[in-house]
Amino acid sequence: MADTIEDIVHSLDDILSLARVGRPSDPREHSELSALVASVVEEFEDMGEPVELGETQRIALPLRATWLRRALRNLIANAVRYGNVARVSIAREPRAAVIRIEDDGPGIPDHDLAPLLEPFTPGEPSRNTETGGTGLGLTLARAIADQHGGSLSLVNRRGPDGSIVGLTACLRLPLGS
Repeated sequence: MADTIEDIVHSLDDILSLARVGRPSDPREHSELSALVASVVEEFEDMGEPVELGETQRIALPLRATWLRRALRNLIANAVRYGNVARVSIAREPRAAVIRIEDDGPGIPDHDLAPLLEPFTPGEPSRNTETGGTGLGLTLARAIADQHGGSLSLVNRRGPDGSIVGLTACLRLPLGS
């Protein structure tokens, strides 16, 4: 019963967060992205989760740090849950800072990638709390990216033979937004 109540509370928190993200009340503050990402990765490392911080670049951006942390936690938790590991990196592209979270999981059929970003589309059909979720984590992460003028995309990683060897979540944030 306690687990069921905890699941309900978590689901309600996600629903309320999704409603709030469209109406942010906190201003953006100039923040150093790699420090923020490193702090989230450290949280997972402290819990003994298989999360690695790869190559990063120092990029300062106006951000809503609390919201961006939430998006990163959701993306990293999904990578660990479905792909056994999360490798996080940051790169500067001509017009955006790009945070990549790679896993080594089975990937997702290409036709199912876009629907996963919609509300209540769980990544695993059992909805078992050990493997599945409410289907709001990716939607919330995408809404947070949108809130910052950026985007979230999911791309299967493929091996030399064309088989799927994992998934990459790319969170793009515009430079100087």
